[in-house]
Amino acid sequence: MKAILPPDSHCISSAEGWLILGNPIEALGELEQVSASVKLRPEYLELKWRVFADTQDWNAALELSEDMVRELPDYPGGYILRSYALRRSYNGSVEKATTSLLEAAAKFPTEPIIPYNLACYACQSGELAQARKFLRLALEIGDRKELLKMANMDDDLKPLWKELKSF
Repeated sequence: MKAILPPDSHCISSAEGWLILGNPIEALGELEQVSASVKLRPEYLELKWRVFADTQDWNAALELSEDMVRELPDYPGGYILRSYALRRSYNGSVEKATTSLLEAAAKFPTEPIIPYNLACYACQSGELAQARKFLRLALEIGDRKELLKMANMDDDLKPLWKELKSF
């Protein structure tokens, strides 16, 4: 995929900066300035999704991520963001997020964040054996050290924290 060029790249960078500073409204203002062709790119769509997440507008985040899945079916990020929003949206639940992400797991078997998130959802549903299975899969296909570091700080996986040294 070719690089995003100025002035669009400046707007994207500024939006990222505003998000880091905790100002999603300014980030959205920067994102609104990019050209139409950039608004179809995953980088843009993920940043816009982060604005919705930061403002707790989970229904808008869900709608955007569903558009991503439809328009970019070979991009795993849309599926991951959709499940995250499904968990938190108005009619969402861990069960809906799990069902959605299982679809992605079949389509993207080498994407480690998918089984990692499925481990989180299983843990939150009290299905610890299933959570262990998904977490082990994530560790097999992803950066083991980085994923274990994340897992040790992830409240969703708190029921497994004492066991993580043996993974």
